Amino acid sequence: MIRLANVLVVSAGRPEPDDLCDSLIRAGYGVASAATDGALRRAASERPDVVLIADSGDGLPFVALGKAFKDDGATADIPVVLAAGTVGPELCAAALDAGLDDVIAIGCAEVELLARIRPLGRLSTMLAELRQRARTAAAFGVSARGQVALGGIGGRPRVLVAGDDPDAASMPTEEADLVVAANLFEAEDMLTRRGFDAAILSARRPGEAEFAFCTQVRHNPALFNLPIVLIAGSDQPPSEAYRHGATRLLTRADHPAIVRAAVLTLVRRQKLRWSIREALGDSLAGAAKDPGTQCYSAAFLDAYLAERVATAAASGRHLAVLCFHAANVDAVGRQFGADAASLLTGQIGRWIAGLVRAEDLVARTRDHEFCVALPDTPLAEAETVMHRIAGVLAYTDFAVPEVYQPVKTWVQVGAAAAREGDDAGTVTDRARRNMG
Repeated sequence: MIRLANVLVVSAGRPEPDDLCDSLIRAGYGVASAATDGALRRAASERPDVVLIADSGDGLPFVALGKAFKDDGATADIPVVLAAGTVGPELCAAALDAGLDDVIAIGCAEVELLARIRPLGRLSTMLAELRQRARTAAAFGVSARGQVALGGIGGRPRVLVAGDDPDAASMPTEEADLVVAANLFEAEDMLTRRGFDAAILSARRPGEAEFAFCTQVRHNPALFNLPIVLIAGSDQPPSEAYRHGATRLLTRADHPAIVRAAVLTLVRRQKLRWSIREALGDSLAGAAKDPGTQCYSAAFLDAYLAERVATAAASGRHLAVLCFHAANVDAVGRQFGADAASLLTGQIGRWIAGLVRAEDLVARTRDHEFCVALPDTPLAEAETVMHRIAGVLAYTDFAVPEVYQPVKTWVQVGAAAAREGDDAGTVTDRARRNMG
């Protein structure tokens, strides 16, 4: 069975967290259970994507267990979530100080559980991708980092505050620079022009405008990972908030310590993502890089996929490959010359690379063809990404030097999922055959 990610559920007491496990299994996660004794050793040997410690009480006695995972070199990079029967300010503060990645209520809605577990699974994917690209790069004579420093916030974060109830978003000013936007339009503009580590959207009764703001952020390639903490009334259904892209839903009645812990934990995660993204760039150099584009070479993709396909098959994980063929670049070359065609191809490659996640690998495989490998990504999700990219490219006017008119392009696209028995060539060729 193919899984989104593997979660090790550590049962810290009775009753067993059956509802949590059932929700994760229904969503496509692989779930294994462990008692507190030996859980650290098991995590070190099996390397789950997420460790979830479940306690039906207040969770405080098991913060130390979570910290033990973070302090052990063999498990320090595995996200750790503490699920407790009661989530209070003391628990949230202790979990933040211990370096845990989230605190959730055992009785939370399934939509909230999945919305908060999914980003942690993707964080594990990014870390695994960093290690693999470093290994592949070494075969091309390129030195690249295979790990980054974990867990630091690194100075005062910049947090944007917007909405009709900014007082509910209060945090100690010595811990964060809070920038208050006058309205949602100003907030969106500020996000696109200035660097923020998180946003707090506080509204007494969130409605269409607030949800549209969250959706717009998620659809912006430069911002889609930005943490958004939505603070609303206690009657706000979590399904709407998470469906529109909120990272965390809190209520106006929540203690300020809970707000503080939520924001700073998300800031820490965001900074780790940026560190990984920067380190992933180390491998895009030398023989691993395609001349003329900001993409990997075809040879690098072949070497990378040889290991990725085997890993996906052995571990029961998703792997999708997309192909993009810029069909009209030859016509541009005939009309305006080979240099114009080359420059246009380079721009197309940079646009594709800018529209995917950091953990997705983009390579130029043929003259006007690019392939994208999306680790731990179901085919349906990859096809959504593919059509979104194709749509953006179709509506973009490219500016090519020495061509005194906007240049339009369109791409043929195809997608394939890795199957049992595939190798690097077969999965890529199947994506090409699916081009339409």
